[in-house]
Amino acid sequence: MRETFKKVKADIMLSALLCAVLGAVLLIWPEATIDLVCKILAVGLIIMGAVQITSYFTNKSIHPFAGALGLLLVLVGVWVFIRPDSIVSIVPIVIGVILCVHGLQDFKLAHETKENGYGNWWSLMILAAGSLILGVVCIVNAFGMVKLALRFIGIALIYDGVSDLWVASRAIRAAKAAGEVAKALDVEYKEVDD
Repeated sequence: MRETFKKVKADIMLSALLCAVLGAVLLIWPEATIDLVCKILAVGLIIMGAVQITSYFTNKSIHPFAGALGLLLVLVGVWVFIRPDSIVSIVPIVIGVILCVHGLQDFKLAHETKENGYGNWWSLMILAAGSLILGVVCIVNAFGMVKLALRFIGIALIYDGVSDLWVASRAIRAAKAAGEVAKALDVEYKEVDD
């Protein structure tokens, strides 16, 4: 079980760090050419997709949707890399879908922390809702100006990366604590004669 926790933690941390780095790039350099931004996005999507596919094959029971999400991310990433100019308008939609999926995964982890006895599970639900709301806003693309949209997407990705790291760390801590309690309760009974 400890190996599974290490794999899950590594998968989530890598995905979260990629989101945060991509978000920082979009926040700091929104004036960069769309071609460059799209190619960076494409590489990030391909890497996140590869991480999700790897996660699916190593932890099928924990990440049941990771394989499909990973394949989708890789395909979209390749398409974005080849045709960056044709997809400027769907960049917020792609990022929005990723944020929504991460939000749903965070809801699942928050629910698991509740089942494992974590007292502040509701705060994790709020963080998950934040990712989900930011994803929906990106999909709706309420911002008309590309520069503003890229800055908002950057902020949303940074939030998603940081909140994913926090939710995952709490979920792993709660699962470990629940495992230790279960292990302590699982002792052999011996009757002692006086």
